[in-house]
Amino acid sequence: MTIRVSAILCFLLVFSMIQPGFGQKRERGYFAWALKGEFRPFIEANYGIGTPKHLDFSETFAKYGLIEARVGYSEIIKYRHSIYEMDERFAFGNYLSSDADFLDDKSGNIKSEVTRFGVGNRLGYGYRIGAINLLPYNQNQFIWSRIQTERPEDIIPEDESILNRYEGSYRFGVSGEAGAKLELFESLAVQGGFEFAVVYPRHIFWPWLGSYIIVQTGLGMVSAFSEDIVKSSPIFGPIAYFLLKNGIAYAFYTGLQKRMNWPFDSETPITFETYKIGASIKF
Repeated sequence: MTIRVSAILCFLLVFSMIQPGFGQKRERGYFAWALKGEFRPFIEANYGIGTPKHLDFSETFAKYGLIEARVGYSEIIKYRHSIYEMDERFAFGNYLSSDADFLDDKSGNIKSEVTRFGVGNRLGYGYRIGAINLLPYNQNQFIWSRIQTERPEDIIPEDESILNRYEGSYRFGVSGEAGAKLELFESLAVQGGFEFAVVYPRHIFWPWLGSYIIVQTGLGMVSAFSEDIVKSSPIFGPIAYFLLKNGIAYAFYTGLQKRMNWPFDSETPITFETYKIGASIKF
């Protein structure tokens, strides 16, 4: 990757992390979240189980276990009535391995070991019930993954060529997650979610940027529409926001599964789908 492309990508990463959230935070400006508001540091740990996928792959992947840690800042504030809004910015690292699947699933003959890190943003509206906040959310991340695999000796050349495209260095990717966070007493929380991630064999910047702009424009339009529903209907609004935002995110993901720079003609990527549970502490 050239220095110019790296610089542009870093700018996009920083821009995506410092942009305002939604709802009441629209008027704060792009840097105000770091200077104002009620952001508090948090740490989080997750465990998950999932499966790598590649639509052109003839072999089968073994399931993996995921161990993950996050550190970041969280703001959960009252929106209106008993509706609260969540905005979290974080960095994370995780480890995926077929040997870490505690369910001991023996299916699949391609074992994988993946080291990942990245940054992300988690947004959502939810309900306050007594001292408890129930917060459905949509999450988006930039990720870098280093993939290693254990293959059978009789693997066909086409499958081996696909795996060779990924091994050897960290590969760029993106991921989304739909889930819910149950916050207890404003300090301890448990959460569960479904993550869908795309890892690019090579990062071809301009086609990726065009695809990314299309996806984010769609998500932005759905977000604005969903926020209007929250304003009009505090009871059903958070559920509508969760369903619409994650529904469009998953619809885009299904396009990326076949063409990594959808809607542009491009290579089929490896994807990871993971069910996760975890807990966090906010300070």
